[in-house]
Amino acid sequence: MSLLYSQNAGQVQEAGRNLFFSGSNESLGGQGGGYNRVILEIIFEEVSMHWIYLSPHYDDAVLSCGGMIWEQSQAGDTVEIWTICAVSPSRGRALPAFAATLETQWNAGRRAVSRRRAEDRLACAEVGAVPFYGRLTDCIYRRLPDGEALIKAGEDLWLPVHPAEMELVQSLRTWLRHKLPHEARVVCPLSLGNHVDHRLVRSAAEGLRRMLWYYADFPYVTQRGIRLPQGWPEGDLYHRPVSEAGFEAWCAGVAAYKTQIGSLFGSQEGMRAQLEAYWRSGGGSWLWPGG
Repeated sequence: MSLLYSQNAGQVQEAGRNLFFSGSNESLGGQGGGYNRVILEIIFEEVSMHWIYLSPHYDDAVLSCGGMIWEQSQAGDTVEIWTICAVSPSRGRALPAFAATLETQWNAGRRAVSRRRAEDRLACAEVGAVPFYGRLTDCIYRRLPDGEALIKAGEDLWLPVHPAEMELVQSLRTWLRHKLPHEARVVCPLSLGNHVDHRLVRSAAEGLRRMLWYYADFPYVTQRGIRLPQGWPEGDLYHRPVSEAGFEAWCAGVAAYKTQIGSLFGSQEGMRAQLEAYWRSGGGSWLWPGG
């Protein structure tokens, strides 16, 4: 069972249904006096939810939540994955050296971003999500105003958002504000692991002044031994357990990102082993409230 609790308005959402509690007081008399009993009526209203997962790169949402996305889709919810850093770099100038090195490692050919988008469409189909693509380039391709590469080495991936890119955060926030449907439930990365693009997306989303849900960034959360957020009552969290079938769909979705498997997991077998350990520990089935 999956429950999404709302502390106000006496409302609980269970697997796509709103459960409204209406109370009436009934006085019960008896020896020694009377007392009140609250009679609860549960009225079921079928509701199909609309989820939008903000994915910094082509693989992040499926890596982190692919099983849960599949379960939501199977339950009749509409699920979209919005990949933010989805634009190919300009071929009018040479790639930054670090980006060129990564593309060689990915063995993705001359049109790496197009190859990754094709992989993403396959992955989204495996987990039952509709893909949608943003207008930013990956941080490995971006340059600072003076022409220097934003990312010169691997360690630069984990730095805070550069001051020169704060206008980019604002631009993304404005784009999201105009594009996101009002009724959609927006799911944002927690940016665990501190990847600069994950931080950028979270920063932009948090300025929208709307309710957000957050997902844990896999595989960073396990590979770096990061503790999940603490302090929320369990009733405030969204929980969608991932079944065996959901896990298999999750694995199939992640396996579609063939250019990324080697750098993230070493092999398809390594990917499945790490994903299974995460799934069996309950990972990938929780969302945290915020915004």
